[in-house]
Amino acid sequence: MTLTIDRTLKELTRLTFSREYNYLEGPHKIRGKSGKKWIFDALIKNTNSDKYGVFVRDWKREISITQLRQLHKACLDTNMSGGILVCNYISEFSRDYSKQFGIQLLSRGEMISILRNRQIEI
Repeated sequence: MTLTIDRTLKELTRLTFSREYNYLEGPHKIRGKSGKKWIFDALIKNTNSDKYGVFVRDWKREISITQLRQLHKACLDTNMSGGILVCNYISEFSRDYSKQFGIQLLSRGEMISILRNRQIEI
């Protein structure tokens, strides 16, 4: 399989997670315990049936703390096991902050590196 770096962030996310997990491309609208509807760009299920909500933010700027908080709230409200936020740029502050909430952050570059390590040509 040949990839180009020009792939969209959603495509890279699917390729990164679909090999090892059950990747359910969205959008998925899920009503939480609070009654609020949350929209996830994808859902990931592992072999233990744990479910993770995914936000994909294809922005030309660093991810904001607000997005991290939103994903955290959405995961808690919908009984997700955790959350994954995929974006183009990550600041060290955001990375540190995400650890407090148990949110995994992945950048475009990190996903490309993961795919290359799996012997997928980019």
